[in-house]
Amino acid sequence: MQQKQPPNRYKEVLKVSLPLVVSMATTMVMEFTDRIFLANYSLESIAAALPAGIAAFLFISLFVGTAGYVNVFIAQYTGAGALDRVGAALWQGIYFSILSGFVMAGLYFIAEPLFQFGGHAIEVQRLEVIYFQTLCLGAGALILGTGLSCFYSGRGQTRPVMIIHLIGTVLNIPLDYALINGFWVFPELGIFGAGIATVTSWVVVTVIFGIMIFNRENDQIYAVKKNFQLELKLFSRLMKFGIPSALQFSMDIFGFTFFTFMVGRIGICWPSPSFSCWRPTFC
Repeated sequence: MQQKQPPNRYKEVLKVSLPLVVSMATTMVMEFTDRIFLANYSLESIAAALPAGIAAFLFISLFVGTAGYVNVFIAQYTGAGALDRVGAALWQGIYFSILSGFVMAGLYFIAEPLFQFGGHAIEVQRLEVIYFQTLCLGAGALILGTGLSCFYSGRGQTRPVMIIHLIGTVLNIPLDYALINGFWVFPELGIFGAGIATVTSWVVVTVIFGIMIFNRENDQIYAVKKNFQLELKLFSRLMKFGIPSALQFSMDIFGFTFFTFMVGRIGICWPSPSFSCWRPTFC
């Protein structure tokens, strides 16, 4: 009698994890796309995009990491067969995301002193402030989208998460071109346009998740509409375990942010006519 082949566990792990890796990379890909188009727009814009983008992501990563911890609770409830508690866990992430969105919007007011402390060239500082403020004002959409995506990732359905994030990433490309350079009906907005393009992509991703999740079928099975109450005990558990988990990743981002700010103090350089040395344009 032929023995049954054991299941390929590595294949199962890759099937679940690879779409999540792609999804997590899309935010940085969007900012990288911004920098590609800004590099062809002006030297000052590309010099400002990296430090401002990574500074915004430093703060965003703490909230995104905490909101993403909702998938642990959803996985636990799904494994225990308590499917009607999935909606309750999801809503705690939604409430946290809304609160985080207001906190991120409040960082709008620290942008100028933050980049003055960075000590970069004045024109670069002005563009850094614009890009940072735009991303912070729209960060609530990214955090909320992350929380909503846990409805799928927590149940092991990572492919929809990947596809929706890829839609947002692809949308960001034509928006960048149009809003940075001024194309068709769009005005030329430079680095401000790059920020708007990224935020718009975040909003689209979040809206798609909302449409797919909050329907009658999911409400009957997972109570995604019924269990919308703020449960302080469950919310506090999310804070207790989610924040420390997110802090580790935020500390890694902090190190890279600090390095980026220090490199920015060198200035913007053009090659000298002899190409034997570099002459800083801004000091």
